[in-house]
Amino acid sequence: FEAETFLRFRDRCDAAGIDIPVLPGILPIQSWNGVRRFAERCGARIPDTLALAFEAAERDERSDLLALTQCTTLCTRLLDEGAGHLHFYTLNKPDLTREVIHALGLAPAAVLENVA
Repeated sequence: FEAETFLRFRDRCDAAGIDIPVLPGILPIQSWNGVRRFAERCGARIPDTLALAFEAAERDERSDLLALTQCTTLCTRLLDEGAGHLHFYTLNKPDLTREVIHALGLAPAAVLENVA
């Protein structure tokens, strides 16, 4: 949920002499309730600012826009910090991932039609 978490891990890997690529895993927020349950089950911490933003966005029926903005911002930061690749967990729901990749300008729309 935060670029800093991955960047600290990547830097620790570098310091430990690990010289294979370490890729950030991106889970686009398709469903706020689903992500909260997922985070609880696996012990992930959701930043308070993100939780408050999604709760407000759901009240205003703007969670789709927030999900796209949050994921695109996260990916941009990771790429700017030197992450050479991004691994997306689509959970068989590729639409938001397609939109993020398009917003990042990483692939033409014709290629994205085949993302599953």
